[in-house]
Amino acid sequence: MINLIKAELYQLRIRRSPKIWLLMSILMSVAVVSLPYFLEANFASQMNVPSLMIVSTYAELTTAMAPYLLLGLTITAFNNDNKHRTIVNSASIGYSRTTIYFSKFIVALVLAITFLIVSFLTFSLMMQIFFPTEFHILFEMIVTSNFVPFLPIWLAHLSLYLAVLFVSDSAMPMIILMISLVMMPLILSLGSLTTTIIRNIR
Repeated sequence: MINLIKAELYQLRIRRSPKIWLLMSILMSVAVVSLPYFLEANFASQMNVPSLMIVSTYAELTTAMAPYLLLGLTITAFNNDNKHRTIVNSASIGYSRTTIYFSKFIVALVLAITFLIVSFLTFSLMMQIFFPTEFHILFEMIVTSNFVPFLPIWLAHLSLYLAVLFVSDSAMPMIILMISLVMMPLILSLGSLTTTIIRNIR
């Protein structure tokens, strides 16, 4: 498995897409802090943006976007291996499918953790520049209160994405999965609203 992990990490280093994902994490963190700062500067008499509200917004945005970001990171790590028969070649030289799967899981997890750390550190740096806040407060509000409790859910999403990509040689199953993830909260909300309306009518 070590050789497979090294090969996957090497591919991530030479590809452009992981660097684009890391750049996106930096830009997202910068935008969350800089936009409220410039709005506050331009409309100082009408509004005052508290730093804790920005921290809370960043934490909620990150946790809400994580399943979709994980999907993109997983596709980046997988890189159409079925289409290019990389998995078949690995299996033909003696690696089991379980070993191949977990090597890809570990590499995708490393990429996701790197994305998370880069995003958090960028956000913390920007907060110190525009809205000075003690680091331990940022760590407690973002990492302890949001990232850690959501880790089991994110790992489940990562496992699901990899499982779908592992047995599929097209993008259609991932498109269906993506639509389901986007639509399911809406469907559940509409179902709850419908139930409440029926109860009120009764």
